[in-house]
Amino acid sequence: MNDRIISAADMMLQAANISTSEANEICSVWKKVVSGVRSFKHDSEDSEKRMPLGERLAGNTRVIDLKNGVLLVETDHSGWIQYLRVYQKFILNGLKMNLPSLKITSLAFRVAGSQVNLSETYENQLKKERDHMLKNFEKQEKELEKFRASKSQKKENSSTNSQLPPELLAKFDSIRESMLTNSDNK
Repeated sequence: MNDRIISAADMMLQAANISTSEANEICSVWKKVVSGVRSFKHDSEDSEKRMPLGERLAGNTRVIDLKNGVLLVETDHSGWIQYLRVYQKFILNGLKMNLPSLKITSLAFRVAGSQVNLSETYENQLKKERDHMLKNFEKQEKELEKFRASKSQKKENSSTNSQLPPELLAKFDSIRESMLTNSDNK
């Protein structure tokens, strides 16, 4: 066979910057970790007729891409994504223990047939974070303006108090001094 001819799967993996052996390792570890998922005590899972949740998850999901520490996983149905989200910490810990060199930090999901790729998901997350930060910034700016306004209002009130007659100010000073000297004597 010609060395320059490669399979379509290898071509796709090369385009995703994942070598064939690394991709196979990721997929096998994914299946192993996800198969280890056990649901909370549930009678239907204990049934001999029914396959355990982890094995059903492993059979209905597949790894698509790994980019910047985010592993993109495709499912057959959106319901499986809900299960994956529930067990996301367990799955991430399992992947980190078995594949520490890949530094997988999070998971992203899509339903089979959807055209979302990892970069679009990342861009959407980035936009949401920027919008959230902008809202927080605007909220803090409003609070700061309120604080500044209240502080200037207090200054105006104190300046009106300083316009008291000098005799009254002298009385207040003497009262303050007597209070301070009385507390020192005790």
